[in-house]
Amino acid sequence: MHYHLEIIMPQVENIEETVKTILHQFDENNEESYNAFWDWWVIGGRWAGTKLTDSLDSEKLEQFYDELKAQKVTCSGLQCGKQEISPADQIPLVDATFIKYFPEYKNRACPLFNHANDQYTNDCLYGDVLRIKDLPESTTCSRLIIAGIDYDDKDLEAKYMLSGDIWNGVNHEKTAWDGKVDTGLKMYAESIKNCREEYQQKHTVTDDWLSVTVDYHS
Repeated sequence: MHYHLEIIMPQVENIEETVKTILHQFDENNEESYNAFWDWWVIGGRWAGTKLTDSLDSEKLEQFYDELKAQKVTCSGLQCGKQEISPADQIPLVDATFIKYFPEYKNRACPLFNHANDQYTNDCLYGDVLRIKDLPESTTCSRLIIAGIDYDDKDLEAKYMLSGDIWNGVNHEKTAWDGKVDTGLKMYAESIKNCREEYQQKHTVTDDWLSVTVDYHS
């Protein structure tokens, strides 16, 4: 199955390589990993654009979908991730209708359907890499990783991780986390408040840190 991961990390020059480094220890193909949870990942993917689209006005969004129905816009019967507009010659109409209700997306494809990006490559949409200060409070995900500098002051590594329901081998067990990124950041801040001042200075999440959307398969 595909799951939504948000990685919180300081700003870096090469985001893709940094994500690769952070996720390496959790690779199911890594024989040295004892806590693996993925066998494939991509930035954005099926969740591309969700951080910003989650903040869209719900009334306008409903009006947008109602207009598509009135225009008799159709989608493919098969669904893998986001729905596919089919036949494809309807796409310009969909994009224009979306911009009608959300003019801030002018000159961009409607992020609600799969023509907006290639979900199998690191083909990001707006919001997939977003500064914390711009992160909508409504942002949710299946798993959250907060990364910080390692003890060698060389690379970034996972310092804190939260996930939703956990399969314990018999049943799904509820966790204390509600799935909201904002809640996870508060839980993380609480977890390091008694650490050494030097550690806190290095690992406290600031407004200029990044939240990177990752689609992973497990």
